[in-house]
This record gives sequence, C-alpha cells and structure tokens, in this order.
Amino acid sequence: MNHHVILDCDGVLADFEKAFCERFGYDRRNFVNLQDRYPKLFDQIDLFVNFSPVYDRLDIIPVGYEISKWCEQQGFNIHIVSYRPDYTTQTTGAWLKRNKIPFKYLSIAQTSKVDRIININPLFVVEDILSTCLKCADLGIPSFLVDWPWNQSNNLPKLVKRVHNFQEFLEKVEEIW
Repeated sequence: MNHHVILDCDGVLADFEKAFCERFGYDRRNFVNLQDRYPKLFDQIDLFVNFSPVYDRLDIIPVGYEISKWCEQQGFNIHIVSYRPDYTTQTTGAWLKRNKIPFKYLSIAQTSKVDRIININPLFVVEDILSTCLKCADLGIPSFLVDWPWNQSNNLPKLVKRVHNFQEFLEKVEEIW
C-alpha cells in the first residue's frame, strides 16, 4: 500500500503570510502572487522572498502541525514539498526539526511542484495553493486545501477538500478512504 503523503511548507506548516504581511501590509490578500499585491514593491518583495533568514523565523501554523503529527501517528512517509529557493533547503530542514515537525523527505525547489507530486504519487496532498490542488484533482490525487484568503472558490472538485482546522481535516480525510 502507498504510504506517502505530501505537505506543503509555506501556508500549511510555516506562516510565511504573517511574516510577509508584517513587512508589507495586509492588503489584497486575495492575491496568491505576492508581487500582485504590491506591484510597485516588486524588487523589495523579491529580496524578501529570496532572503534565506526570513524562512528561519517563521511561526508554525497549528492546523498543519497537527496534520503532520497525525500523519506520523498513522505511519505515513511524510514528504515536505515546497516552492522555495533551492538554497533554503538547509534552513527549511533545520526549521522543521527545531519545531518538531515530522518528515521523511524534503523537496525544496523553484521547479514544478506538480511534477514533484506526480513522481511521489501520494495518497493525498495538503496545500494552500488552489491551482496546485486543482491540478492534483485532475490527476486523481486527493488534496486538502488549507483555507486562506488567496484560495477562495465555491467550485471545488470532489477530490479537493477545504479545511479550516484539524477537526475538519479528520472529518474529511475519512471521505477519501
């Protein structure tokens, strides 16, 4: 039996959004692309996103943390798959270990997340980016969409389950088995 699950990092486990908003503001959070929120600050945002120490100081997102612990208790092989700069792999791994977030594999790259997901062929994915969840649904891979302002949609396919908290995840995870 396949025992692989994928958890995204930013927006699921790590609160990059809070760090970004504290630096740039809380406006236009419905935009997933950070530069679209503040186009005039493109260069400053690019520096912020690509500054490795930013990733070292992020807060934990409780729902993601609880899902990771549940996945560990279930005996799943947890893959952390994130769209971060490659050079943040060491920082990300240290952050995960320091915060006691269980994982077996870590894939950090600014390459296609969906291609990496396909290669792992997981039981399910936990993600905050709607387009990634929709692509997973097209591939027949169930996903759990952690609720944020940038991923709102009323028309989710059956394989995409929106979750606001860990209890809701537990209720909806039963729907995929």
